[in-house]
Amino acid sequence: MSQTSTPAELLIVAIQDLHDGEIAWGQRLPELREAVPDSIISFVPDELARSAAQAFRLAALAEILGAPAQKMENIWLRAILDDAKRDSETIVEGPLRAIALVGAFRKGKQAERVSYETAIGLARELGHDEAVAVLTLSRDEEAAADAELERQLDELLQPIS
Repeated sequence: MSQTSTPAELLIVAIQDLHDGEIAWGQRLPELREAVPDSIISFVPDELARSAAQAFRLAALAEILGAPAQKMENIWLRAILDDAKRDSETIVEGPLRAIALVGAFRKGKQAERVSYETAIGLARELGHDEAVAVLTLSRDEEAAADAELERQLDELLQPIS
């Protein structure tokens, strides 16, 4: 495996990592759909659509930069989704499972936001205005998804407070 040695190469690595993260959401959420309580089920189709759109944009961006989109595995996000799967199997169906899954999904959103912000910073430094715009759009979508999950968490916590 070659080592990354330039900001341009690191931007490509970041885009590949983000792309795999979006693919991971698309692969793993259908497995979790059965375990997701009705109180947060709206997250699943919304996230599947968002992740597909973001993966498409990231693949196009990688192509513009002359790199394949599918190269890096997003170990961090995949581990978060593994944790969500475990929670779905080990926490009794109901409010506690919903709270745990919202927490896991929010961890995923935060992981993505940090990764998008890193890629945005690199693209900005390299003068890749198109990359900055594409990455910023996705980062902002992640922020909105996290805000919605936070709202849902607040609602879930009301009855148990």
